[in-house]
Amino acid sequence: MKTKKGSFLIFYAAIRIVFYLLICISTTFAFGQGGTKDSTNSDSYRNRKIYINDSDFKSIITYSARDSIYSDLRKKQVHLYGEAKLNYEGVDMSAEYLLIDLNKNEVLATFAVDSLGRKIGKPVFIDGGDTLRAASIRYNFETKKGYIQEAAIKQDEYYLSMEKAKRQPNEDVHFIHGKFTTCNLEEPHYHFALSKAVMVPDKRIVSGPINLWVMGVPTPLGLPFAMIPLKKKKERQSGFIMPQFSLMSPYGMGFLDLGYYIPISERFQTIAYATGYTRGSFGFRNYSEYATKYKHNGNFDLGYTRFRYGYPDSTVFSTTTIRWNHNQDPKLNPNWSFTANVNYNSNSTNKQTLNQQNNPQYFNNTLNSDIRLGKRFGALPISADLKLSLRQNSTTRIIDLTSPIFNFQTTNRIFPFKKVNKVVGFSYANEIQNRSSFKDRYLKNGDFDSIGRNFRNGFTQNFNVQATFSILKNTVRITPSATYKQIYNFQTIEKTVVDTSNVVLIDTIGRGGFSHSFSSSLSLTSNLYSYYRFVGKRKTLLRHVMTPTVSFNYAPAIQQGITSYTDTAGNEIRYSRFERSLYSEYLTKSSGRIVLGLNNTFEIKQKSEKDTITGFKKTRLIDNFFLSTDYDIFKDTMNWGDLNMRMVINPNEFINLTITADHSWYGWDTNSGLIKEDYALKTKQGIGRIKSASFATTLILTTKKSRDRLQNISNQMSNVWNPEYQQWIVNPNHLVYFEIPWKLTIDHIFAINLNADTSTYRDKHYLPTNTATIGGDVNLTPNWKVGARVMYDIERRAISNFNINLYRNIHCWNVVFNWTPIGTNKSFTVGIRGNASMLQNANINIRKPPIVLN
Repeated sequence: MKTKKGSFLIFYAAIRIVFYLLICISTTFAFGQGGTKDSTNSDSYRNRKIYINDSDFKSIITYSARDSIYSDLRKKQVHLYGEAKLNYEGVDMSAEYLLIDLNKNEVLATFAVDSLGRKIGKPVFIDGGDTLRAASIRYNFETKKGYIQEAAIKQDEYYLSMEKAKRQPNEDVHFIHGKFTTCNLEEPHYHFALSKAVMVPDKRIVSGPINLWVMGVPTPLGLPFAMIPLKKKKERQSGFIMPQFSLMSPYGMGFLDLGYYIPISERFQTIAYATGYTRGSFGFRNYSEYATKYKHNGNFDLGYTRFRYGYPDSTVFSTTTIRWNHNQDPKLNPNWSFTANVNYNSNSTNKQTLNQQNNPQYFNNTLNSDIRLGKRFGALPISADLKLSLRQNSTTRIIDLTSPIFNFQTTNRIFPFKKVNKVVGFSYANEIQNRSSFKDRYLKNGDFDSIGRNFRNGFTQNFNVQATFSILKNTVRITPSATYKQIYNFQTIEKTVVDTSNVVLIDTIGRGGFSHSFSSSLSLTSNLYSYYRFVGKRKTLLRHVMTPTVSFNYAPAIQQGITSYTDTAGNEIRYSRFERSLYSEYLTKSSGRIVLGLNNTFEIKQKSEKDTITGFKKTRLIDNFFLSTDYDIFKDTMNWGDLNMRMVINPNEFINLTITADHSWYGWDTNSGLIKEDYALKTKQGIGRIKSASFATTLILTTKKSRDRLQNISNQMSNVWNPEYQQWIVNPNHLVYFEIPWKLTIDHIFAINLNADTSTYRDKHYLPTNTATIGGDVNLTPNWKVGARVMYDIERRAISNFNINLYRNIHCWNVVFNWTPIGTNKSFTVGIRGNASMLQNANINIRKPPIVLN
């Protein structure tokens, strides 16, 4: 009993001493610790908090550790070992080892080394959403300064590492020997080496000399200083766009599209581009986008380029380009609409450009421009349009300018006395037009007098009456209609014979005149269904739908302006004064055509276990098989017209076949190919001959998952304000994605046309066109892809264009080797593009242009 009582007194005295000691210490500071469950203590761990007076920390510190926590009361320090964590005033720190110094208001975070010599538990510093990783961090909570070694910061899509850094109270970070990259690997595939720099969070990085390193190897690309803009979330920053570099070209060495991006506002952004070459070629371009929600959106691209090849060719020429696209949201005004689609080139060609490889319009020979203002009149079924139109053709060098064209029409048929009349309706259309066709050099040279002399003016109006009703229990639809057309041309012609040479002189005179025409038709249409059942377990059913159409079209020869002249032989030659007018007319006869048409579709229905709803699968064998011909009762000879055929087969998503043909019933001269008036059966030439035919096939081979992926990408691109994406929206199968393992596209066109040259017809009756285009790509490895596209002229047995690409995905960048060895756009390009959105315009292209390869 004495032993137990003595022990109890000793334990009680010790408790009192510790209690008094804690009371004395608490006047200066108090601390608490927390951690996970310790191996030497079976009690569960509870977080405790530190309360500091005004001379020390001003808020609560919460910290924890996995292994152990040691408190040095004499030095006022707390040591945390193993997955140590700390939180103070929104600042979070974690590391393998943390030292909290209460005297200095500092915390030191560092890593540990495991038994294999690896660094584990590197410090992580999080402040305001920005994350910093380092080998060592010393941070003062009072001065907000920090000293950092081997730091790494992630903000948005970029990563910044620093050998040594110091964090200032205003949150600026001064550092040396930094690495700036968008690659998230510890040893990045590429980085920009910064010798000495200052980072202002959410604003910019200002650096001294900067140099690009790729795969640990320095490159000759660098700058004496740099300012890298940083952006906050949902904030756009202005900055430079890396150009394409051309080391060899007919214009010398130079750069292409060095740009500067300016986000003027949330509704407007613009990019200014500059291009320059050592032999004197240069260009300037401005691309801008604008959008106002529920109002309109659009973009415009203005450019000027001056071409000069240099010695010994001193040729100098220039080109001006204007592209403008504008779309109005229907919600802005349901009664007014304005659209613009302008594509103008002062040289009327897309081939005169410094960027032949990346020009999607290179093979386009026509340029179309339209500006339209539309007006609707509330609930009334009428509308009006005012349009400016420009058509440029690089082959004929002809420009068609329509300035302006005004249309006024009914949008739907109008039914008078609607309460008692729901069958007979009428429509009206009016057009006023002013058009000039001229050589493109007139516009380029500013010869507006010649352009003005080529203008033709006129107006036309149409009245149409139509009825639709059914008979025989709605199995036959009957549609009678009649149309009256009135035309007024402000210019006419006059033909005279010059002396005895029998040369006809044609003069355009400014005397106008009216002309009239009338046409009527009566059509009957029905649908016939037939079914064919096949024996078998799949219960196959073939459905054949026939849509026959019979119509009679009558157009009497009601013509004004018919006159004549007398040739040197005394013959009277009749002609129309409106042959060269805006709405041209020629001598015609009355027409009474009986048109016969038959459309066919074929579809099979089979039992399928994959269809869990109906249990059957439908497959369209032939989408459209259409036959039509006509017979003119007023013709003296050759009453039957050509037999026109068209068939479309599209049984699934990846196969499409279109076949067209025109067949003549009449005989022909075997030497010249000219058609005869007699039927081919009478001349013993069978049932006639094919005048023209074409077979177009498209085959897209890939997995169903990949086809869905291509369609989704196309839908996403349709919402992007970028005209360069339009070619991919129309042809999504040309897209290249590493997520799509492989795909193959085959396009084949075979067409034949009668040889119209009578001197060579005997040797060659038909002129064939036979081309095949094969393109595709395949993943060699998860990071290597090869693609190719070849256009082969089967008739000439020659490749007209060949392009091969090699793609390398290096995690944070894509490298593309593009080679076009055959074609008018021969070139070789090595391109590097960043995967991060912040580097979407950072392209490095080393090019070898077409002329050098010739």
